[in-house]
Amino acid sequence: SDMASSDNEPFTIIGEIEGEVMADPSETGGFMSKLNTGKDWIYSKKASLKPWSEFCNVKKVSLPRTVGEATRRIFGNLSKFQSNYVFLCLALGLYCIITNPLLLFGMALCLAVWWFVSIKKGGENVNIVGREFSPKEIYIILFVIAVPLFYFAAAGSTVFWVIGASIVVVLSHAVFLSVAMDTTDDIQLEEITIS
Repeated sequence: SDMASSDNEPFTIIGEIEGEVMADPSETGGFMSKLNTGKDWIYSKKASLKPWSEFCNVKKVSLPRTVGEATRRIFGNLSKFQSNYVFLCLALGLYCIITNPLLLFGMALCLAVWWFVSIKKGGENVNIVGREFSPKEIYIILFVIAVPLFYFAAAGSTVFWVIGASIVVVLSHAVFLSVAMDTTDDIQLEEITIS
């Protein structure tokens, strides 16, 4: 009988939950918070840009004498001009998109449909030519259209071209531009002379 009475008594649980509580993205404005994070990242990179005249100073271009010097230049220039390199890579990507009309059209179409369904309609059903489509159906139709479109636009090769061109341009600049290194945080590498 003691057991039966204890089952009906109310009880409380006291304690703490460690870690962050995940909020519903619709409550926190999921897309807008991500957009603001992206804007903040771009502004921070823009704020840390070195002057382009310093970045493109041809008077400082020279061949490194040793592998150690080349390595120091790479690490030094990558840390000093990181934001410049990011904007250079973004410019290469933008160039590829603008010079490929089919890729530009495909990206504009995907962005416009996504904006219309997610932002303007708020994820609600959309009435097109007298038929109501759910966002899932619209995204499936977009996928069926976009995959062949991006295939014919050679989107895959464009991505790999941008990655390859960015690596070549950034590393070439980093190796050939000599910069004065801080002696306090200089990386000590053993010099290797190639004969």
